[in-house]
Amino acid sequence: MAYTTPEITKLLAKQDELNKQLAEAKERETRLVLIEIVQKMREYGINLQELLGSKPKAQEPEPEPVREVKYRDPVGGGTWSGRGRAPNWIVGKNRDDFLADRRVTTTSKAAVQAALFGDDA
Repeated sequence: MAYTTPEITKLLAKQDELNKQLAEAKERETRLVLIEIVQKMREYGINLQELLGSKPKAQEPEPEPVREVKYRDPVGGGTWSGRGRAPNWIVGKNRDDFLADRRVTTTSKAAVQAALFGDDA
């Protein structure tokens, strides 16, 4: 439907101009409101995650506590703190033979190898 009268054409042109002015005014107001929001966030120490209602992400995960070595495999050199599942090299054996703070002598080393591999070692 095309209107061709000069009065309607003039009014439509005026409407277009008003729509442009309205869009510009809304854009200016939006920018001013955003600036005000950012200022209030800084003033009250609000971060973006809080504003969005999400939990802040952890900066870095806490490092695992260093477990002291309690047992050492004399053959493979593996270690175990005594916590958690026992490694295969110590399962079913006398754990005293694998204590890490003990000095491994040749006789105890032979005893450990005998325990691991049988009397053939």
